Amino acid sequence: MNKHYDRGYCYICGRRTTHKDNENKYLCITCGMKNIDNTLSEREKEIISKLKKSKLTLEEINSVLSSEKAQYNDKIQPYKVKGVKYKIGVIGDTHIGSKYYDADLMKYAAKIFNEKNVDFVIHGRDICEGHYENKRQGSVFELTEIGGDAQVDRAVKELKQIKKPLYFITGNHEENTFFKMSGFDIGKQIEQRLPNSKYLGKGNGIIELSYNQKIELIHPNDGSSYAISYKPQKIVEQLEGGTKPCALFIFHYHKAMYMYYRNIHTLMGATLQSQTSFMREHGLAAHKGFYVVELEIGKNGVKKFVPEFYPAY
Repeated sequence: MNKHYDRGYCYICGRRTTHKDNENKYLCITCGMKNIDNTLSEREKEIISKLKKSKLTLEEINSVLSSEKAQYNDKIQPYKVKGVKYKIGVIGDTHIGSKYYDADLMKYAAKIFNEKNVDFVIHGRDICEGHYENKRQGSVFELTEIGGDAQVDRAVKELKQIKKPLYFITGNHEENTFFKMSGFDIGKQIEQRLPNSKYLGKGNGIIELSYNQKIELIHPNDGSSYAISYKPQKIVEQLEGGTKPCALFIFHYHKAMYMYYRNIHTLMGATLQSQTSFMREHGLAAHKGFYVVELEIGKNGVKKFVPEFYPAY
């Protein structure tokens, strides 16, 4: 008999089926899926659910799985700083390599950081524009530097204006283009060429302070929401007790906002990039500017958190 029409009865529900389990017993798809669900852990079910929502093709999933796991599962390596009083410069989403990058604003930010004598500067991801031509056709015409080497060269030149220690993470523009396409890690390149810099990781970074307090840097990989406060609120709500930072700096959305929620001082880090054609098409505003934050901590947590915003829009 043609194997395709070799049917039997599901040993669970009795339905006619051509499918079999690993023991060569007839098992219909419906009962098979239920059986699989019963053997999966909650973590495995969560992974399957996210895969379904991602709408990734089989080829895209295979591409990720064929890459070295270590490249996509870099552990966050916290960097410790001393003291209880800190003055912090905060910039993010510079997108160096884009024609919308504001070099004059970077020059002004570096000047303010040096004049204010900040202890260190945080850069929250998307240092470079990357190369999104595969997803955004025509975006190559909005680049001033094309390719990883050229953008790193320009980034090093621009960031050298900051004379203070620089702690940074990389973002979706570097991750989704140069890194995922070729394994080129812009963060490592910048760290090697800027002696005052420290690369904290891809998408997330931790700065450990005294009294077991910490600053966390995150750069999500999703879209903006209508209400500016919605995304930071949802991010803070997802943080588990005992793992929360005293201060959370969120980038990626190109928005400026301060919020105190769940005992976390949350700051959205604005941008040094003007509104792009992509942002205009999607009705997204660019909050250009940067921060100087005064932070003081004690045994019981934060004693003072004062963000000063320097707008440029």
